Amino acid sequence: MPTFAPTFAPVAATDLAVYRKAATACPGLPWTVLAAIGEVESSHGRLDRVSSAGAAGPMQFLPSTWAAYATDGDADGIVQVDDPADAASTAVRYLCANGGATRSQLATAIWNYNHSWPYVTRVLSVSAAMGAR
Repeated sequence: MPTFAPTFAPVAATDLAVYRKAATACPGLPWTVLAAIGEVESSHGRLDRVSSAGAAGPMQFLPSTWAAYATDGDADGIVQVDDPADAASTAVRYLCANGGATRSQLATAIWNYNHSWPYVTRVLSVSAAMGAR
């Protein structure tokens, strides 16, 4: 039976640079996982919405998570949930705090990001497809 790679939106060069740079703050965390979360959550910010749970920004942070982990990813002195660099850096900080730098704990770190095993599977599938391109 043939297998099909998951589809995902093309990643703009500027977004790609943001994901790659942000991931360096957590050695061991693949940038493709960060980019896959950006794809699954908001198609890299193309789906600009606040979820029914109150999650916002391109990486879809709940207000409580944002308050605890918010990071100024572009060093402009302003931390904004809808700024791609801030959101990606905050996601890295959160994933790293939950074991994302360790391959054996990566799935659990992603699960902590969104408490759904199908979500984890989707993120890892998109990440693998991105890495293969």
